Amino acid sequence: MPPVAGRPEVFKSILRHNLTQNILATVLAGYMAIVKRTTRWTVEGRDNVTPIWESGLGFVGCVWHGRFLLSNSGWSKHYQDPAILISQSNDGNFISMTAQRLGLSVIRGSSHREGSDKTRSGTSAMMQMVDHIQNGGVIVITPDGPRGPRMRCGPGPARLARMTGSFMLPYALSTRNRILFKSWDRFMFPLPFGRGAIVWGEPVTVAEDADKAALKNATATLEARMIAANQRADVIAGKEIVQPADSRKTARINDAETQRKISEKEAREIS
Repeated sequence: MPPVAGRPEVFKSILRHNLTQNILATVLAGYMAIVKRTTRWTVEGRDNVTPIWESGLGFVGCVWHGRFLLSNSGWSKHYQDPAILISQSNDGNFISMTAQRLGLSVIRGSSHREGSDKTRSGTSAMMQMVDHIQNGGVIVITPDGPRGPRMRCGPGPARLARMTGSFMLPYALSTRNRILFKSWDRFMFPLPFGRGAIVWGEPVTVAEDADKAALKNATATLEARMIAANQRADVIAGKEIVQPADSRKTARINDAETQRKISEKEAREIS
């Protein structure tokens, strides 16, 4: 049978269709509910999170990009309402649908060149995040998203914490039954009927008058605590410890021009 011209494009078009994405999002969310209920969880760091839950205060929750799919497993909407920032791309539509079915509120937006529609969208998204935290909600952020480097924090969470006078809470998850992809974030796809680990790290505070140096220190502290929590979760689950990207390689791509492109294209500072 001869190849059909445009077949990959047709397939992509089907996947991006709203009905298809709704069906896939419903299936994935249902699957994750099964994983959550059938996994035997070990929880560490309750002393770090329980006072926060009981306080009702808003804050910034931080989980690595590769573990985002599991992020609802240790959380209950009986506490602060969780919301997540998701881009307005086609892929973002599917992620948004899935997140909503997992019980997360969704804020759509990104940050691009000044004067563009997406810049205005990014500004609106930032204001929504600030309002959500100040009203007692939690904003879930993947500090290494959307494209890495793996397990390396950008300044976005610390800046949001400073704007709201709140703090950042490291959060990590792992499962023994899993598929670990060779993607940039070593994405973990959990499988049901096994053991799992949830680790809450020590919160990182950011003063409302924090200067550039203080924000840098807070970001470094958050990164270290998130790495430690993530690796501890892998140890508890009895699986391979996922290492962060080489900081030396990160430094080599961290020039001003690269950072400008990342910021414009991927909303780095608020995602």
